[in-house]
Amino acid sequence: MKKIIVLIMGACICALILYMYLHKDKVLVASENHTVYLKKDSTNFKLFRNGKHFKMRGATGKTQLKSLAAIGGNTIRVYDTINIKSVLDDAHHNKLAVIVEIPIPKNSNNYNFYASEENTIQLKNDVKKFVRKYKNHPALLLWNLGNELDYPLTINKNSFINTFNNLIDIIHQEDPNHLVSTTLIPSLSQTLGIHLHSSKIDLLGFNAFGNLKRINPLIKKVSYISTTLPFFIAEYGINGPWEEKMTPWQVPIEQTSTKKAEQYTNTYNNFVENNENSLGDLVFYWGQKQEHTHTWFSIFDEHGRKSEVFYAIKSYWGNTTSKQELPPQIKYLLIDGKGANDKLVFSTNTQKNIEVLLETQSPKDSTFLYKWEVYAEGWDYNQTEKEDKPKKILETDAVLNKKTLAFSLPHKEGAYRVFVYIYDDKGNFSTSNIPFYALKK
Repeated sequence: MKKIIVLIMGACICALILYMYLHKDKVLVASENHTVYLKKDSTNFKLFRNGKHFKMRGATGKTQLKSLAAIGGNTIRVYDTINIKSVLDDAHHNKLAVIVEIPIPKNSNNYNFYASEENTIQLKNDVKKFVRKYKNHPALLLWNLGNELDYPLTINKNSFINTFNNLIDIIHQEDPNHLVSTTLIPSLSQTLGIHLHSSKIDLLGFNAFGNLKRINPLIKKVSYISTTLPFFIAEYGINGPWEEKMTPWQVPIEQTSTKKAEQYTNTYNNFVENNENSLGDLVFYWGQKQEHTHTWFSIFDEHGRKSEVFYAIKSYWGNTTSKQELPPQIKYLLIDGKGANDKLVFSTNTQKNIEVLLETQSPKDSTFLYKWEVYAEGWDYNQTEKEDKPKKILETDAVLNKKTLAFSLPHKEGAYRVFVYIYDDKGNFSTSNIPFYALKK
């Protein structure tokens, strides 16, 4: 029976590939009268805005737009429609183009939102009204129809695909001046599925972190059987929590803000800067974001202080950055002389000493403020739900030159995480954290 199922699946895949190959004739026609359009030269697609070639260079988020523009950014990608008029106005004031996301439910086997005609009618009406309301805003660049929708690779169109295509048509009809994209992880099956059933979409955005190097090989594979859609890098940055090394109790180890800055620079230099196939690239995340921890992807803190990642981006975008501008550079965070890669399992209620070591020593170190926090581990990564900070066990005030913390481990057994924040007098911050396990004996 298993052999029969495998043979059937193989035949279906072959049929899909043959179908796509026979329909490998999609020609993209540039409409140069439109505000935003695509044009293909002898080798690559190019994006045009207001008659001029426009390569996206920017970030994702909706705050700190003045800082983004000041270091050479030209695009911001917004994930929701909350206060979108204010965001568009702020972006236009700072001469930034905006990718406006139109959130729609994912394709799901657990709950099929699209099986309900009432749901799909309401969704189509909502999208039509929204596009009609904001289509003439001068900051608008693209409409992004859904983020990581888990697009299926299937022979027949299902209710999700049919509705998705209807929405693309609605946006094109309401606003021919702007293009429609959708964003996905670098998945071969999802990319093939979109090329097979939703070829009217104008371009794709790839959310890529540790798997950024997969994008060009993926596009090449698709090109063998289909005319490929143009794409941009919709998210890039450090490795995500799902890609980092785990502790024995299966929580990810987060890099210091200094190591994150190095990783951003290496990623940009090796996979982003010279990707001639891409229409542009967006840094993740321009602001403060709770995702696994409140510091993992945050380029700024909740008060708008800048991390070392900000200065890394500023530098590789061609702006001079002096050493005097940089935040404190962290080398290690240690508990009793041991780092996060050691097995940090201790008895409950025992005294521990935590120390942060800086990369270099200088007279200005004495001006740094140090703040410490301890949380119960609870940073469950869940893409479909809003994450909140878990329970805080300990918090200190920001104190001059307090590079160490002596504290008694919690009496309750479980996983915990210690954070240190270092503030300078220039509006910058550095951060690191270390996970440990308190074991009751």
